[in-house]
Amino acid sequence: MRHPWSPAPTLFAYLGRRYTIWVLLTLSILVSFITLIEILELFRRVSHKEDEISSLHIILISFLNIPTNIGELLPFAVLFGSLACFFFWTRSHEFMVTRSVGQNIWQALTPVIFCVGAIGLCHIFIVNPITATTAKQYDYYMQSIFGTSDSGGGLSVSTSGIWLRDSSSDYNLIINGQQLDLKQALIADPILYQLEQNGRLSWRIQADTMQLTKGGWIISNAMRTENSGRQSPLGDILISTKMRPNDLLESTQAPKTVNVYRLPNFISVLERTGLPAGAHRVFFHQLLSTPLKLIGLALLAASVTLVRFSRQTKLNLMLFALGAGFGFYFLTDLIYLLGSTARLPYHIAGWGPALFV
Repeated sequence: MRHPWSPAPTLFAYLGRRYTIWVLLTLSILVSFITLIEILELFRRVSHKEDEISSLHIILISFLNIPTNIGELLPFAVLFGSLACFFFWTRSHEFMVTRSVGQNIWQALTPVIFCVGAIGLCHIFIVNPITATTAKQYDYYMQSIFGTSDSGGGLSVSTSGIWLRDSSSDYNLIINGQQLDLKQALIADPILYQLEQNGRLSWRIQADTMQLTKGGWIISNAMRTENSGRQSPLGDILISTKMRPNDLLESTQAPKTVNVYRLPNFISVLERTGLPAGAHRVFFHQLLSTPLKLIGLALLAASVTLVRFSRQTKLNLMLFALGAGFGFYFLTDLIYLLGSTARLPYHIAGWGPALFV
């Protein structure tokens, strides 16, 4: 026996299919428009470079950013697509037909809520892992072409601690440490691996601490082990570097480059090694709140469009769409900034935009 609040299966499938088409069509238009702008901007920036880069290469690099654009534009696609869908449904009296078969407004919106929630879940568990992979590649290509930093450093975090690369004309170091104090730029229990040009290990140094200063790495109580196995104590030494103390903070992985399956463990590793995890925590909770956020935007659009129409309805809808879109974007960025700087609890910063909508 069918529940009284559930719509008829045929009507449910019809409304759900039509609504999904509207949202996906809107998303495709927005992503295509933004991608075209990015391609043109890349061509403009490349034109000022001395190195010649093929047009196909530029277009392929822009395509790597499409999954990221999908995640950023999805809320706007739901808002604009819902407004357009509900507008045409009302103008074609499709909602009136649902009322004539005994459906109230909430029953008619059930397939909408189901479909937009399913879209949000697909974004979390399917699109986000793809985005994390392509975002890494996109950032790598952008850094290699338009890189503004020549420090040669890169910091990553794993279950075995901190891994840092520091390359210069004199050294090609891989540094592994157990804990990092960002305030003092101090790494505890470091192991330094010196690699030759062919990638072979030349020597390694174990020490109590190493601190990054303006003059270089100050390494305390260093013990050097040659490739042959011979050990020699070095005491306190200084290794020159082009890195700055701020590079340790700036080189951490961006939240968007860590997929949802790895993010909880990555956050725990960040906290264990002393790196700030506020931005990653807020990003994780904002990601989990995506279905609720999209449902809220769809219901917001329904509350505006499912009213008595006038001649100015189209203009009013356009103004509302622009205002709500900019308002949502500003609110989300503001709350994310407050949460990542620990001025708001990360739970509130992560779920706040979804609950506010």
